[in-house]
Amino acid sequence: MKRSILGLMYLIQGMRNAGIDVDERLASIGIQSDALDPSSIIHPSLEWDIQKIIGQGVKPETGLFIGQHYALAGYGPLLMLLVTCNTVGEAIENGIRFQGLTHLYGELSTIENHRQIALSYQPVDLTTEMGLLRAQCEISGTYKFLQDIYKMMGLFVPDMRIELPFQQPEDAETLQQFYDYYGVNLYFGCKTAAFWLDKYVVDVKIPSADPITNRVYEAKCIEEIQRLSFVENEVPVLIQRVNDYLELQQGVIPTMAETAHALNLPERTLRHQLQQLNTSYKAIREQLIKHKALRLIEYKEYSIEMIAELLGYSEPAAFNHAFKRWFGQSPRQYGK
Repeated sequence: MKRSILGLMYLIQGMRNAGIDVDERLASIGIQSDALDPSSIIHPSLEWDIQKIIGQGVKPETGLFIGQHYALAGYGPLLMLLVTCNTVGEAIENGIRFQGLTHLYGELSTIENHRQIALSYQPVDLTTEMGLLRAQCEISGTYKFLQDIYKMMGLFVPDMRIELPFQQPEDAETLQQFYDYYGVNLYFGCKTAAFWLDKYVVDVKIPSADPITNRVYEAKCIEEIQRLSFVENEVPVLIQRVNDYLELQQGVIPTMAETAHALNLPERTLRHQLQQLNTSYKAIREQLIKHKALRLIEYKEYSIEMIAELLGYSEPAAFNHAFKRWFGQSPRQYGK
C-alpha cells in the first residue's frame, strides 16, 4: 500500500530544524522540498530509498528531536475521525484501524494487563542506523501526536509510562533530553514502544464527540485507504517507481540521472531496463505531464499561465504548443 507524502515532508522539516543539510541532500536526487506536492502519494520502498539518502550519517538519537516536528494538520480526515469518537478507547481503535493514514511504517496494536492498557508500536527495523533513526522519529512523533490530540479533544493529557525499544544513551546530556521529552516514567531496552495508560482512560468521554461527523469522516478514511491501496497491476514495477518519483513535485521534474540516483540504480541500468520494457524516461515524463495538465485544467482553479508554471514550463507558449501537439487543441479550447 502506498502512503501520503506528508510523512516524508515532516521528516524533511524536522531534519532541517535539527540543522541537517537535508536540502543539499535532496538536491542531489532532483527534489526541492518546497515543491513537494502535499496531495501526492509514495510507495514505502521509494520513500525508504529517499530516506536512506537524506538520513545518511545522521545519529539515530536525532530522531527524538525530528519527531517533535510532526504536526496534527497532516492527518486530515483521520484527525477529524478521532476527535469526534465517543470515547478515548474508540479513538485508539480507529487509530489502529486506519494506521495506513499515519506516518508510521511499523505496526500499532494494544496490549494490556489487569489494570493498564498500552498503545504499542513495533518498528520495522531496529538493527541498522537508518532503521533506528526512523524508529526514533516515529515514536517521538507518536508521543507528540498523543499529547496534541488529547488537547484538541479538550482533555487533560494523562500520565503515561513510556517504554522504548532502544538502549539507554550512554551520554548523560542525551539521556537527559529523553527524560525532558518523555518524562521520568521512562524505560529503555523494551521489546516494543509502548505508551501505558490506566484502564479507566479508555472509557473517558470525548467532549468533541459527534456521531454524524464521525460517520462522515469514517467514510473519507475508508476512501483514502482504498486510494492508497490501489495498485496498477498491469504496469511494471520499475515504471511505477519512476512515475511515482516524478510525480512527487510541482513545477520541478528530476532529470534521469537524479531519478536513477534516488532509485539506487546506475543511470545506464535504468535506461537499459526501461528500454527492455519498451519505454524510456522521456516517454514516462511526457505521459506524466499530460495527465497532470488534464487534471489541472479540469480542476478549473488555475489560469493557463499558472498551470504551465506548475508543470515546469518557463513560458506559457511552450506549454500551449506541447498541449496542442498532444491533444490537437489549445488548453483554453479544451477547458471550455
